[in-house]
Amino acid sequence: MVQVDDVALVDLVREGNREAFDEIDRRYREKLCRFLARHAQSPEHAEEIAQQSLVKAFMSIETLRRQDRLAGWLYQIAFRLAVDESRKNRLERLDANVARELVDHRGEGETASGEIESENLWKTAEQVLSPEEYSAIWLKYVDGYKVATIAKIMGRTRISVRVLLFRARKKLLPALTRLRNEE
Repeated sequence: MVQVDDVALVDLVREGNREAFDEIDRRYREKLCRFLARHAQSPEHAEEIAQQSLVKAFMSIETLRRQDRLAGWLYQIAFRLAVDESRKNRLERLDANVARELVDHRGEGETASGEIESENLWKTAEQVLSPEEYSAIWLKYVDGYKVATIAKIMGRTRISVRVLLFRARKKLLPALTRLRNEE
């Protein structure tokens, strides 16, 4: 295929040109695998998630609003799939100390009890927080990303991520306190 930019490729894919998507695959598969390597259990697992990401992208190419942001959109799909996979695999291994880190990293003086089981913690978080808040909290405290990286992943500014994390912790503290009192 003649060298064309991402915008033209997306337009061609939307018109039904399969070769155009093959070119997207060729351009981004290896990059996605490298990106996913830190989230996957093995190189084969990273390849599998990259494949799932590309299939999902192909199936939902019509939802891409800005064709000039194809790369970021592909990374976002890949990251979300990796996070979903990570949640499935790591939920039972979470340490109760995560609760302390979650609630107060700014010195507000209150922390959740170390006795709260990780599974209950994350179930409670899922019930209390919006999906964006939950993802931000997970990225910060489980995957260990810095605010700047979370902002890139979520397509937000650093300030909005800080606000999102602050609000999520503020919502989570009363829920964790109730959970601790119920046990």
